[in-house]
Amino acid sequence: MISTPDPIRKYAESADAGNWPSCILVVEDDPNLLNLMSDTLSILGITPTLAKDGKEAIEILKSNVFPLVFTDMNMPYINGMQLIAHIKQHYPGTDVVAMTAYAHNYGLIDVIKAGATDYMTKPFQLEELKAKITKITRDRALLQILQQEITKRHHSEIDLSQQKNTLLDQVQCQKEELVETNTALRIILRQRDIEKNAFAHSLTTRFLKEIAPYLDKLHHSRLHEVQQHYLDIITMNLEDIFTPSTQSRAFKHKPFTEMETKVINLMKQQKSSKDIAAILQVSPGTIRTHRENIRKKLQITNTKKNLYKTIISIL
Repeated sequence: MISTPDPIRKYAESADAGNWPSCILVVEDDPNLLNLMSDTLSILGITPTLAKDGKEAIEILKSNVFPLVFTDMNMPYINGMQLIAHIKQHYPGTDVVAMTAYAHNYGLIDVIKAGATDYMTKPFQLEELKAKITKITRDRALLQILQQEITKRHHSEIDLSQQKNTLLDQVQCQKEELVETNTALRIILRQRDIEKNAFAHSLTTRFLKEIAPYLDKLHHSRLHEVQQHYLDIITMNLEDIFTPSTQSRAFKHKPFTEMETKVINLMKQQKSSKDIAAILQVSPGTIRTHRENIRKKLQITNTKKNLYKTIISIL
């Protein structure tokens, strides 16, 4: 069973209760039938406007609004079919019920095609007239509700569309702001890299000009073995401080420990394991262990690759 929405049921019930149009136009060329129709509608509590033919009905319609028109089909001057067509063209909100005593001349399909809402064959009973008015009133109420719902949905769609456009605009603005922020950050980071490199270059230059020459003189002076080892350690540490690119590359590509890095740096100076052990003040066995660990991390264990050449080539 199809349920009826509450607003529509409300209007349908009010129509059944006699909430009919207050004004109805009746068009009939037979005076007796016109008066009978007037009396019948009066019984139902409706005071109709009467027209004796289609020509008079058109004049009345020019100055009055009727939600419902009952019209005879066989009339002089302007017949029912012509009047129905006129009403549908100029007053599309008006419902028309065709009345005729000649059912064989005009059928339901004919009058519906012409634009009528319903059809009645004369003579008809009071209950039939009441049922027609009730049905048309209910249908008009339902149509009104549907139109209101359509309008409401249309407005909702417009609101949703506007909200969507607003959100899209906000997203676009945020996107543009993010792009600007990212651009600014890239510029800042690039400038920091430039400044960092410039600072590192300045330190290296000063080291090479102001410190390295004196270290070189010390290396060529007459130092006993312990002093020479200490000088090598000082030189290595200063190189790590002022020219850290070697250490940075080593740590970037392989996870070497601090001691392994020192061993690598001394090997790059072509120091032997014995010399490295003396400089770092550890045993030769400890240096051998560090060398093996370095070979493992460089993935050259159990190969014939030379450790020194590998270090020079990749670190």
